[in-house]
Amino acid sequence: MTDPAGRRYQVKGELAAFRGVLFPARTAAGLWPYVELLPEPGAAAPEGVEPRRAADGSVAGYPVAPEQLEAWYAVHWTFHWRGEPFECTGATDTTIAGTYLGTDQEFAKAHLKRRVIGYRGEFPRAEVTDPTEHREDLLGPRTALARRLAEAGHFRPAVQATYRGRTYPAAAEPDATGRIGLTGADLAHSDLPVDPQDPTRHLAAPAQLDAWYRTHWTFHWQGGPFQAVGTSEGRIKGVYTGADWGFVDGLQLTQEPAPDGARPHYTVEVALDEVTDLEQHRTDLLPPLTD
Repeated sequence: MTDPAGRRYQVKGELAAFRGVLFPARTAAGLWPYVELLPEPGAAAPEGVEPRRAADGSVAGYPVAPEQLEAWYAVHWTFHWRGEPFECTGATDTTIAGTYLGTDQEFAKAHLKRRVIGYRGEFPRAEVTDPTEHREDLLGPRTALARRLAEAGHFRPAVQATYRGRTYPAAAEPDATGRIGLTGADLAHSDLPVDPQDPTRHLAAPAQLDAWYRTHWTFHWQGGPFQAVGTSEGRIKGVYTGADWGFVDGLQLTQEPAPDGARPHYTVEVALDEVTDLEQHRTDLLPPLTD
């Protein structure tokens, strides 16, 4: 299919530019934040990209990290026919079809086909004027969101400790000797001993730490309180902490087994711009200093 300007690209959908070549594209399901390139049948595959296989072995697409793309955007076209506006829904070598965007009911009834909602027409290309491409940038928002989620640790609960001015993932409880396990590649060059139970960790006494603390995030969605437990496909996931069964049932929250197995809890996955009162909380774990 060609677009209204005669180029061989879809008239509505998503396109991504990779190494100077435009491909139809979509979000790579299950591989967020990757974008999946979808070469047209017979077109060359994107150079240097491993394909993702479907269950039957066929190529489902070519996942690419956002930072490898020059552009990724949603596109649609509009045009005019006899001075009236349309959104393009299809194109052939000789005709262009579109949904009527105007408000002239007499014009629509006289020249167009009635649809369930609105009117549609198909016209000779020679009669179409003002074909215009409209783009919505998808790459910038995806890159910004990925950066924000990374900076926030994907809103997961975490325990961290600061040792000599640097912050490391840390154990939530001291070991049997009262020391706290820290994880970090550069700790191999420190004076901290290796944890005999876990060689990837090093042990620090509380007095050696500048800080040791637990963090978690909370937010509200649809007026209900949640504690964040991470992200999924770029959406924040939270466990409902309220006590209103009507809220749980009415908004059809997802029931999941609680980590402690005591009773189920209820979760939701929503876009960041749908939540309010997103706030980080910190609980200090270092014992108070004594004289």
